[in-house]
Amino acid sequence: MSGFITPEQAGKLACPLARVHGDGDQGKCRAEKCIIWRWLPHSEEDPRFLSAIKREEAVLAQLNAKETSQMANPQQLYHEIAVANVMRDPEAYGVDVEPQHGYCGLGGRPEQ
Repeated sequence: MSGFITPEQAGKLACPLARVHGDGDQGKCRAEKCIIWRWLPHSEEDPRFLSAIKREEAVLAQLNAKETSQMANPQQLYHEIAVANVMRDPEAYGVDVEPQHGYCGLGGRPEQ
């Protein structure tokens, strides 16, 4: 996740705009309080999402144990349903929907 940081990490960095405007933060980055801060959307590889999907797949398999033995590819079907369920209501699965990482939009989006 190189180039993407938390607001707490950003607050320790110098900012040329903060120095010019003298906002009282001694020239430090204001992160999410700044108009040019950009949030990074959650990655599909986020461990919180992956964990929630695995748990939902297990629940689906357990609920449909009888039908599972007769299906050609139950794992794929359960995976698709589990992803849809988690994405529909991530908070219900214990996934925080608020973004955690972002970047300064002044320099453009960092490379991943």
